[in-house]
Amino acid sequence: MRVLVLAPHPLFTPRGTPIAVRAVLAGLSEQGHRVDVLSFHEGEDITDLPRVSHERIARPWGVKRVPIGISWQKAVSDVWFFRRAWAMIRRAAAAGDAYDVVHAGEEAVFMAGVFRRWAGLPFVYDMDSRMSAQIVEKSGWLWPAAKVFAALERRSIERSAGVLAVCPALVDEAMPYHPAGNVALLPDIPNTGTEDGELPAALTGAAGPPEGVRLMYVGNLEGYQGVGLMLEAFERVAAQDDRATLIVVGGREDHIEHYTGVARGLVTNGRVRFVGPVPIDRLGRVMAYADVLVSPRTKGDNTPMKVYSYLQSGKPVVATRLLTHTQVMNDDVSVLVEPTPEAMAAGMLDLVRSAERRAAVGGAGRAYVEREFSEDAYRARLRAFYAGIEDTIKAGAPSRGGPAVERKTV
Repeated sequence: MRVLVLAPHPLFTPRGTPIAVRAVLAGLSEQGHRVDVLSFHEGEDITDLPRVSHERIARPWGVKRVPIGISWQKAVSDVWFFRRAWAMIRRAAAAGDAYDVVHAGEEAVFMAGVFRRWAGLPFVYDMDSRMSAQIVEKSGWLWPAAKVFAALERRSIERSAGVLAVCPALVDEAMPYHPAGNVALLPDIPNTGTEDGELPAALTGAAGPPEGVRLMYVGNLEGYQGVGLMLEAFERVAAQDDRATLIVVGGREDHIEHYTGVARGLVTNGRVRFVGPVPIDRLGRVMAYADVLVSPRTKGDNTPMKVYSYLQSGKPVVATRLLTHTQVMNDDVSVLVEPTPEAMAAGMLDLVRSAERRAAVGGAGRAYVEREFSEDAYRARLRAFYAGIEDTIKAGAPSRGGPAVERKTV
């Protein structure tokens, strides 16, 4: 098939959603589909995948960087994105090489619904989160907008040829609304690069490598990640065991500055180190340097992509006992704790004080992720889903609230 992938974010950049999109592109390429992908103006071009062509919008006026989450920069970029996507659809149709399906994530799925009406072009909903929930999490005052987005999400599910959900919670959200029940689970997979090579200089620093038992967090430092909770917990750990250090990998400069202030004296005496971003192909080496990995997320239902890489590393994982983690992990393969500083500190200390416990939990986690979330399993799920989509398109299956999908000349 000829597939148009709509990725309304910087691509490629080493963060969750762009990494997931690249995995989809690699899978579709491996299956022999011809793919055009459209993204925002930021990021590195994807040029190494056969049958994949990467296009991007021009940089909108006044927009230099598009931050994670809702922002005016993203809203402006979406206008440019919609116009470019429609131009690509018209161009392909005029050349006699029309797209068979649109694969859309985030707010691009709403655009795909418009293209379905205008051009009869079926679409797949790549559901890696609930935008309506993210709006409320950003501010409770935005609940009216969240209700609008929730209605749009339901309509997108109803009108889609199928839904790819990144975690079981989203499968449960989508299944009641799809007329044919074509909702498939496509979990993320580990993406860490090699464990070989030298550590980034920022990790060891001028003061030399951190001593003792090294706890590590990897990811952005947005509020939903629970970094503040982790720092409060580590203050308690540091007061009870002088062997523990905490390394924070990732984050923007302003976020690092903020949390450095939160950590106060722990930073000045070397117990907490903020090292900033590292290249994604070095994450395997970076995680191998840790003794314990921490995922303190406090909001959201979708499972953090880093959890799969954490587990694959063979290091024990401390994570909050919330749906975002428990739909993938359990007490046999991780240390799950209530989202309080006291409970998280207790979980950390449990691992800091016992090398045997660290080895047992880490080994169980690695065996689990390699069994359940391998690249082969991911590609098999994607292949099976797209085989069904191809059959649905050929059959012109009807969707709730609308007639059978007919291809139209643009």
